[in-house]
Amino acid sequence: MVRIHDKAALVLRVILSPISLSFALSIREAISQRGDLSTLNAISTRFPSILGDLASQGGTLLAPTNNALSSYINDAGIADIGSISEADARDLLSYHSIPISLKSADLTQTGGTIVNTKLMAEAFANLQGQPNVVYASAFGSTGQEQALGNLQIFSGAGAPANVTGSDLAWDSGFLHVIDRVLNYPQPCGKTAKVENHSMSRFHEALAAANLTTSVDNTPKFTCFAPTDAAFAAAGVDFKSLSPKQLKDTLNYHSIVGDVAYSTAVEDGKEYQTLLGSPVTVRKAGGKLLINDVPVERGNVIMSNGVAHLLGGILTVRATATSSAKGASQSSQISTKNSATGLKIGGRIAGVLSGVIISMSSGMLAL
Repeated sequence: MVRIHDKAALVLRVILSPISLSFALSIREAISQRGDLSTLNAISTRFPSILGDLASQGGTLLAPTNNALSSYINDAGIADIGSISEADARDLLSYHSIPISLKSADLTQTGGTIVNTKLMAEAFANLQGQPNVVYASAFGSTGQEQALGNLQIFSGAGAPANVTGSDLAWDSGFLHVIDRVLNYPQPCGKTAKVENHSMSRFHEALAAANLTTSVDNTPKFTCFAPTDAAFAAAGVDFKSLSPKQLKDTLNYHSIVGDVAYSTAVEDGKEYQTLLGSPVTVRKAGGKLLINDVPVERGNVIMSNGVAHLLGGILTVRATATSSAKGASQSSQISTKNSATGLKIGGRIAGVLSGVIISMSSGMLAL
């Protein structure tokens, strides 16, 4: 349950590793020797500089197969491989490049691993100068499943990539072959649109509360977003709520500060929300839970943070007031409202959409 991000870790791994990394193959040669990476080889040959830092300084490449790149090109509406621009190829490879050498054993730790990539483009990394990340896990999207499964790479909204070939060594690192191109991180609102089969009600709530621009532009933002099924089960009707009520409920599903990846939050600890009332995180029975509500899918990487999809709606357990301290220290989103739990259809539903967990300390334990 660590976040791997610095070059000191690379030095330590080289010193401690029982396997020498002094192989004759360069990264380009390693790619060219695999028939299932011929499309990637064609792209990197056409634009040699896109592997520049990785080739010269070492690291790890998550290498999409021919089929993965073909699907990506079709879905993106690109005519063919020859139509990919150098800028697009650079963004693509930067999100698949990790600046330190990691074997599959480093990526299959219990709880999962958050890893910095080389993706720094502002459109995909609104994180106050930090690169965006991927989440590697062999224990599901929250890292809490009890049985070891296949290693997967979780990125932006959409399906994760499966690692189909691992620990392919080159002279300064490793290749791991994946069966999907990683999904670019998008802002919160666009993430909800992409996850249209499970987050459409959440997107509707953001629009109804006029919060879409704020949650899209606020860096280091975490939202706990109830799924469409959770909204349906609660019988929530946004039209019956005042703008103040809706904003209050959304503020209880939100954090601003460092990003609350599942690897960063601690079992049994309370985290302050923008509403001014805390939520409690638990890790038990193979589940990540927020106020006893299970996370159905965790670690959906956003350009400005992370989303966790909830199987229910969070309920404020006691009267909560959005204090000046709770609002001003934790958020760039203005909130002046106080709230108690809202009665909807005879139930108390204190939180409707994406809890931004605001870290009063400004830091999550990593």
